[in-house]
Amino acid sequence: MFCIPIVSRDNAEALRKMVVAEPLADMLEIRLDVMETFDVGEIIKAASRPILVTYRSKREGGNGGADPETHANYILTAIQKGADLVDVELSLPRRWRKKIFDARGGSEIITSVHRNDATPSRQDLKRIFRDCAGAPSDIVKIVTRAETWEDNLRVLELIPVAHDRGIKIIAFCMGPVGRISRIVSHLMGAYLTFASLEGGEESAEGQIPIKQMKKIVDILKA
Repeated sequence: MFCIPIVSRDNAEALRKMVVAEPLADMLEIRLDVMETFDVGEIIKAASRPILVTYRSKREGGNGGADPETHANYILTAIQKGADLVDVELSLPRRWRKKIFDARGGSEIITSVHRNDATPSRQDLKRIFRDCAGAPSDIVKIVTRAETWEDNLRVLELIPVAHDRGIKIIAFCMGPVGRISRIVSHLMGAYLTFASLEGGEESAEGQIPIKQMKKIVDILKA
């Protein structure tokens, strides 16, 4: 699946961008941490594609500076309003993660880990995978920053490991060197990959505009 992050300051801008993105995407990610004001219920209600709600903390590479309770309450509100998926950072304190897991309702949960400075060793990646897979979530997400081509390979190796265990996974690398992993992860059967609505609309470094991404994938599949 292709997921387009919606990067906006407020609801009005988000809704405008959603209209443009929906024909191109399988799913939309609403990045609450980059919004100055938001009404997540209005956004979810207006969507014609599945909605993933994310509040990315600064420690995980986002803009979110809220305390853990406020962070968790943003996600809990998204669940209450009917979000299809929500992102729960493994670094969020256990008590708040448990509260979200217990209140999940009809929302699927992604347990995520982001390493924005580098890519850990194979051993450390396997440990991170085990920690994420041990959470009572539906999907594991592990994203690192690639500084070498080999970094991409180490992260992509998690995809067949997850498939062997029947676990849905999102795994790729950020940064210019990591662009290739965003494409290859899709081809390897990762649950989804992220592509920007267009140039300048990236929510993370290395995202490829959705139209370019689809052209590349079509060429490689031909």
